[in-house]
Amino acid sequence: MVEPDWYCAQVIPRLIEVEILVETERVLAFRPPIPGFGIEHVIVVPKVHVRSLLELEPGLAAHLLAVVQQIAAGVVAEHGGCQVLTTLGAEQHNRHLHVHVAAGEGVARFISRR
Repeated sequence: MVEPDWYCAQVIPRLIEVEILVETERVLAFRPPIPGFGIEHVIVVPKVHVRSLLELEPGLAAHLLAVVQQIAAGVVAEHGGCQVLTTLGAEQHNRHLHVHVAAGEGVARFISRR
């Protein structure tokens, strides 16, 4: 069974147009062409195929996290806060590690039980 990988198939080879915010030799951060969640939504991916966070090697992890941190700092400066999210296992709709940085209306809200 072939697992879905929109990032390797379309985004990284530039077969689909996305707004790129940061690109390094190893990582790509972009706004997706279709709104996801939040009024601000950025996706950060490694440019090589990594199936999930559980398979990420430490050197690439540090580089990926540095780009996530850079994007998140900008989103916090503009919107006052953000969420940084990745999914694993059955919750992962695309089998390529991707980190969402999102802010504003439409992001997941945690329920507090007080």
